[in-house]
Amino acid sequence: MKPLFFSPEFSMNFVWRERFHLRAGSVRPHNKKQISEGLRNMSPESIRNRFLGSKREFSDQELKYLTSLDGWNHYAIGIEEQDGQKRGIAIVRMVRASHDIHEAEVAVTIIDDFQRKGLGSFLLNLIILAAMERDIHTLSFTFLPSNDGIVKIIHKVGVPYPGPHNSDYVQLFLDVKKYDVNEVKGRLAKTLPEILNFNFP
Repeated sequence: MKPLFFSPEFSMNFVWRERFHLRAGSVRPHNKKQISEGLRNMSPESIRNRFLGSKREFSDQELKYLTSLDGWNHYAIGIEEQDGQKRGIAIVRMVRASHDIHEAEVAVTIIDDFQRKGLGSFLLNLIILAAMERDIHTLSFTFLPSNDGIVKIIHKVGVPYPGPHNSDYVQLFLDVKKYDVNEVKGRLAKTLPEILNFNFP
């Protein structure tokens, strides 16, 4: 198999908005503490939007599931601070569907202090490239109708706003095959210039 850009060893430092010194990297078992602490840095509303309900803490079994990933069917990219508290501040997670090997469900989590700073669309562009590497053609998103934040993030990468709905949940689909790999790389190049040197499928 061709080497992956977004391998389990993926890790890159970058500066966000000329202010925040951050690191993006594949989620691994040593990130359990950051993920656990990240939940405590989210408001009840943010937790409800992400987990579709209340969530006070992760069990040991949940933390193992969230960090011990095979990197192919279950993959996640996290962002952490380079200095200071080295807080985990954001994660995008992709889990391949059991009913279709070319579809995966995606979820984005951002702690409150870093919301509305553009990191959501940045993470989605990363996961689009990671999906291309893993032969995933469709990304699905499930969220509450009141979660305007995720709708705006998804819209920035080209998914139309959802129409009227009466459901308790909204589901949107992103067609990965419609994206030009060089265009996606171009969106990320200013922040992660190394990405231009890698040939994605």
